Amino acid sequence: MIDEIDARILEIVQEYGQLTIMDVASSLGVTRSWAWKKVKRLERAGLLRLEKRGRSIVVRPAEHVYKGLLRIGILRASEYPYILHLRHLLLGRYSMVKIIVYDEAYKLALDLAAGKVQLAMAPVVTLMALHRLSAGRIHIIGGGSHGGSGIIYSRSQGVGHATTMASTMELCAEAKKLPGPRIYMRSGSEILEAVLDGRVGMGIVWEPYLYHAKEMGLDVEECGLPFCCVLGANKSLEPEYSRLSRYMEEAISRAIAGTVDLEAYSKLVGFPTELVKKTVKSYGFITEPPINSVRVLLDAIRNTIIPDKIVGDAFRVGP
Repeated sequence: MIDEIDARILEIVQEYGQLTIMDVASSLGVTRSWAWKKVKRLERAGLLRLEKRGRSIVVRPAEHVYKGLLRIGILRASEYPYILHLRHLLLGRYSMVKIIVYDEAYKLALDLAAGKVQLAMAPVVTLMALHRLSAGRIHIIGGGSHGGSGIIYSRSQGVGHATTMASTMELCAEAKKLPGPRIYMRSGSEILEAVLDGRVGMGIVWEPYLYHAKEMGLDVEECGLPFCCVLGANKSLEPEYSRLSRYMEEAISRAIAGTVDLEAYSKLVGFPTELVKKTVKSYGFITEPPINSVRVLLDAIRNTIIPDKIVGDAFRVGP
């Protein structure tokens, strides 16, 4: 049986990849001997691995660490009202399930590939890029959401556009052929602020940042893309893919039927409940991965993952 301290140890080790026993003890504020007993118990349960490194013992996640603590990453958005029901379904199979809220899709996908989270609601584009770069360490196994994104126009003479990297927002910029330069930012709030300050001429954001822009009187154009975020999984969960896909389909079906707890979800993502209730209506939900829609937009997806400007950005040659 996993308790809260066990879960905290698993979380620390998943986050950092490997730690010494002293690192674990320091993180928990306990003695080395007490931490050793807890870690050994988790090793016997098959959730952690211990390796001798000189005079130190290194603690690493076991392949099936998720059976003790499954971590789900989502983005800070109005987009995933079904995520709490998915968590409820998962709790019938895993000891503990924790939802982590991110502001940047690329960071979330990196953590998914590294196994710091085992499931993630992330943009199709981002997951495809990291699937390739991680040599197949992540897969898209479930549906998700579409809509809820748009271009906001500055009232000033700012040039170029701001977006997040290798994301649905960048796919929108590519599909709409927005004039450059393209400036990458790390969150919806940062993009909205850059537009308001006139540092860029346009910004591509999602809900509820798009709603805030409308409320401020800025001109807005919907992206109109047929997909946004879907369920990605770390390869360590591969034996569970079919079951997880069914759980996801059931959770999304509840969102389609309108039987989700928006108040609890609002607390999770840190937005006022009334704001989420207004902006979640901008999204539609899909119960299966949007493979056919991806094929239609494959050229734009390729250009999003490796845009023309990468040649100038990546090479540093000459004076």
